[in-house]
Amino acid sequence: MLYWDSIRPKTVLDVFKSPQVSIVELKTQNGEIWLQALMVKWMNSFLRFYSVNGTMNAIQVADTINLIIETYPHYTQEDFKLFFNMAKKGLFGQIFGRVDGEVIMSWLTKYDIHRDTKAQDLSIKEAEVWKKLHPAEATKGVFFHEYMEIKKRADAGDLEAIELLKPPRL
Repeated sequence: MLYWDSIRPKTVLDVFKSPQVSIVELKTQNGEIWLQALMVKWMNSFLRFYSVNGTMNAIQVADTINLIIETYPHYTQEDFKLFFNMAKKGLFGQIFGRVDGEVIMSWLTKYDIHRDTKAQDLSIKEAEVWKKLHPAEATKGVFFHEYMEIKKRADAGDLEAIELLKPPRL
């Protein structure tokens, strides 16, 4: 919990810059029960933030955590810290008297879309920088539909197409 208490990601980019130790890696290193216990602490800390009519019991928390582990095994502690902070700020929707597994899972879906969009934007920016630094290399690729056309020609015995599909010599 010391690490959990010390991290303060403010954006998804902070999450991407942090040590990338996924919860599945934590599970592999420390065991499933250890990961579940750790996530119960995170979840209970989050749930204490809310004053709602229906509170989640231990079985609901455990079920929700198992769904999270199954659905988002690639997430890191920083992902969950950012997600919980964003949820507390109401960025995924308002609370209308309940916080339960369904609400949390629907919020995680929204966080996942947000996260994927930021990852895509970052990847595009990095690709643009790479293209500027390596202009000759940037024009050597083909689109998938072009590759499929070349592959059809190669399958039909076209020697030029067969040559194009050979891996480059280093």
